[in-house]
Amino acid sequence: MYPSEGNYDFSAADAIVDFAQANDMNVHGHALIWHNATPDWVTDFSGTDAEFEAIVQDYITTVVTRYKGKVRSWDVVNEAIDDGSGNPLRSSVFKDKMGDDYIRKCFQWARDADPDVLLFYNDYNIAASSSKRTAIFDLVDDLGNLIDGVGAQMHISYNGPSAADIQSVADATVSRGLKLHFSELDIRANPEGDQTTLTNERATAQKAKYKEVVQIYNAIPLDNKFALTVWGLRDNESWLIDFWGNLDWPLLFDENYNKK
Repeated sequence: MYPSEGNYDFSAADAIVDFAQANDMNVHGHALIWHNATPDWVTDFSGTDAEFEAIVQDYITTVVTRYKGKVRSWDVVNEAIDDGSGNPLRSSVFKDKMGDDYIRKCFQWARDADPDVLLFYNDYNIAASSSKRTAIFDLVDDLGNLIDGVGAQMHISYNGPSAADIQSVADATVSRGLKLHFSELDIRANPEGDQTTLTNERATAQKAKYKEVVQIYNAIPLDNKFALTVWGLRDNESWLIDFWGNLDWPLLFDENYNKK
């Protein structure tokens, strides 16, 4: 949407939002800030830190204002916590140029642009890593009333994380009075790369894990429910195949759109 400084291109986003409006659908915005989806002109920005911050503020304000009343919710910042020891803030151009409080600034700008929109922080391994989960909820606590919900990416496997760990994410979200988004759900059936076809045994285990996630989500109070999003449709189109470099069947439909 922002290919060069001062030059916005909303054509693709407008088409999505217009379609949703015409068909009475909600739209969830994903994501305003993500270190892996940053234009080169932003990453390589050579101006002052103050100028950089002004550009980010203009971008968030412009985008959120444009879709005010049309986009129900935003992932404001995506995957800002590092996986390394101690789970610090991930090194990024935003952290480097705007400081450790850049996330709060981004949430504040989004809130100012649309006081009624739901604002989320979204990240992965929140169930699989207890230390990362702690770091994420510390970040959430620091945001206070600027945040409405937590996006817990459910890129998981048939054999883990445990139901107890997934439940811990739900409990931590609900106890804070926030909305829970089980986002980006897909379940690897072949995490060790030891299968050449989806066996009945593995398919049954995968089915049980999907059911487990849904049951945990369904059991939380209505006020804390936001959404459960499956990350893709057909097995052969999943991002996981290229990412891990082995066969897998992580979604609800096979390559021929047959229900699994």
